[in-house]
Amino acid sequence: MYYSTMAYQFPPEVDDLIRKQMATGLYASEGQLLLDALRALETEKEEWLATKEGLDSLDQGEQGVSLQEAFDSVRAKHNISPDA
Repeated sequence: MYYSTMAYQFPPEVDDLIRKQMATGLYASEGQLLLDALRALETEKEEWLATKEGLDSLDQGEQGVSLQEAFDSVRAKHNISPDA
């Protein structure tokens, strides 16, 4: 496992965002905040790529799934009751 001990000077606007997030008390350290942010970014990238892949398949004439099937899939993925 690789850990960097290199200090990094963030631009002022990034430093301000870090300070605001740290002030919420949700993070024990800047490292934890950075890890959470990078994980969120990775999730966003994966969702964007999945959306692009779905749109590309529709452009190629594939039928896709119904809106109800899409809702059911999202509910199942996030353990949301079908009645919600």
